[in-house]
Amino acid sequence: FPSALLGTGENWTLMKNISVTEYLNYESGKFSKTKGIGVFGNDAKATNIPADVWRYYLLSNRPEASDAVFTWGGLQIKHNNELLKNLGNFIYRVLSFIAKPEGAGYGSIIPEAPNADIHPLSQSLAETVGNLIQQYIDAMDKVKLKQGLKIAMAISSEGNAYLQVSSCSFLC
Repeated sequence: FPSALLGTGENWTLMKNISVTEYLNYESGKFSKTKGIGVFGNDAKATNIPADVWRYYLLSNRPEASDAVFTWGGLQIKHNNELLKNLGNFIYRVLSFIAKPEGAGYGSIIPEAPNADIHPLSQSLAETVGNLIQQYIDAMDKVKLKQGLKIAMAISSEGNAYLQVSSCSFLC
């Protein structure tokens, strides 16, 4: 296909990386559409599990370096412990705090970042998140999607930890 694009003489964007994976197995065996073993597009839709939950689970369980196994229990654990308890909790806490009326929060307006006198806890968070963002960029540049997602979730974990140890008197 790339040679066909080049042959046209037009300025097409060509692929720079090809992302390949190992095998994703189903529970204790292999996926087999002919034998009805596994979960396929229509089956996934019929579960009424939101598409983003499927996307998260499949990316977080992506067989990049070795075979991986799809399990219903694994899907439930990733959904409950990572999406809800980690990311969902972090988003809820941040939005709830921003939405609090002025005096208790920010009155639904995100303030400008301070230029000086940054609290040491905030400074530490900024440095940690800055390092994680660089790791994320490096992973994505190498098409390490699973690793990139894991790093993104680590940023969420750092945010949750920051909010947990911060008192309202510090944040308000």
